[in-house]
Amino acid sequence: MWLGAPLEQLPTPALTLDQATVRRNAERMRERCRALGLRLRPHVKTHKTLEGAELATGGTRRGIVVSTLAEARFFAAGGFDDILYAYPLPGGRLEECAALAQRLRAFQLLLDSPQALALLRQRPLPAGKRWLVWLKLDCGNGRAGVRPTDPGAMSLARAIAEEAPEEVTLVGVYAHCGDTYGCRDVPAVQAIARATTVAVLDFVTTLRQAGVPCPQASIGSTPSCSHPVPEMAQLTELHPGNYLFYDLQQTLLGSCHPEEVAIRVLTRVIGHYPHRNQLLVDCGWAALSLHGRDQAPTGCAAIEGHPQLRLVGLTQEHGQVEAIDGRLDFGRFPLGSILALIPFHACATAAMHPIYYVHAGGKVVELWHPVRGW
Repeated sequence: MWLGAPLEQLPTPALTLDQATVRRNAERMRERCRALGLRLRPHVKTHKTLEGAELATGGTRRGIVVSTLAEARFFAAGGFDDILYAYPLPGGRLEECAALAQRLRAFQLLLDSPQALALLRQRPLPAGKRWLVWLKLDCGNGRAGVRPTDPGAMSLARAIAEEAPEEVTLVGVYAHCGDTYGCRDVPAVQAIARATTVAVLDFVTTLRQAGVPCPQASIGSTPSCSHPVPEMAQLTELHPGNYLFYDLQQTLLGSCHPEEVAIRVLTRVIGHYPHRNQLLVDCGWAALSLHGRDQAPTGCAAIEGHPQLRLVGLTQEHGQVEAIDGRLDFGRFPLGSILALIPFHACATAAMHPIYYVHAGGKVVELWHPVRGW
C-alpha cells in the first residue's frame, strides 16, 4: 500500500530508514572485519528482519546472532542455517532448541553454568547431530557469563569439550562488550575492547595449553566494533548489531557521525498550547521508548533540523515539545506538520514498530516486517 508513497504521506508515528545509509553501514562493518581478517557474525536483534540480515551478511545468509527463539525460527524459515542463540539456555524451552538444532546445519547455544550443560546432556540430539556450544564469558559487562579468571570457567570449558564429545561440542568462547556503553569517548571504548580481547585470548590460550580445543573466539558491541583495536585481529569473529541503523546514543559515544544514523521516527504536530509554550505530537513512548530520557541532553530523541526544540515529555501516545530558550514560534509548526525524531536507542525504538518504511529519494522503496515475540 505504501510502496512509492512520499514520506510526508505516511501514517505517523512511522519508523523510517534511509536505504543508502543502511547499505553503507552494512558495507563499512564488513570492510572493517575484512581488514582485520575476521568473520563478521552480525547480531540481528536491532532490526529483526530478513532484509537487514541479508544486507549485514552481504547476501550469504550465513552466520548470524539472535536474542530470541522467535528470531531463530524466523531466520531459519528465511534460509539462514548458521544461527547462534546468544542468550543463557532457557531450561523450559529445551525442546524448541532441539528442534532448531535438528533442522539447521548449525544451531549454536551459549552456556555459562554446569547446570545448563547438564540440561543439554539430559536431551541428546539424534545420531549425527551434536549440541554446538559457546562458553559465555563475562569480561566486565556484568550480565551473563562466567568470569574468565574464575577457577570454574576452565573446568566448565573442559566439561563442555570432554564430558560427552559425541553429544556436545565446544565451538568457542563469546564475550559481549556491553560495558562500552558507559564510556564517554572513543579511547575509553577502545580500552574496554582491548581489555576484553586480551581476557578472551588469554583464556583461549590457557585452554589450548591444557589440551582443550577451542576453535573460535568472538567479542562484540557496536561501539567496540566501530573503532576496532589491532589486538582484535587475533580473534576469529565479531558480533555487533546496532550499527546497521546506529542512533543518537552511538553518535554520542563516537561510534558514528550524525549522517550515518539511518533511523528516524516521523511524527505530526497535533496540538498548540501557547499557555504552556508547548507543541503536542503524535509520538509517545509506545513509538519511541523511554530509553535515554535521563542519559542525553536531548532525552529520548533529538529533533532533526530543530536544535532549538526539545522533547520534554512522553506518555503512551503523546509527546510534548518545547523550545529550549525563549518562546515557540507556533507559525513554523502548523498542525499536521512533520518532525523527524532521531531516537536515542534504535534497538528499543525499532521494537515498538510492526513495519519499517525504507526510503530513497523521499519515497518508500521497501517495507521491512520484523519478527516479534520470544
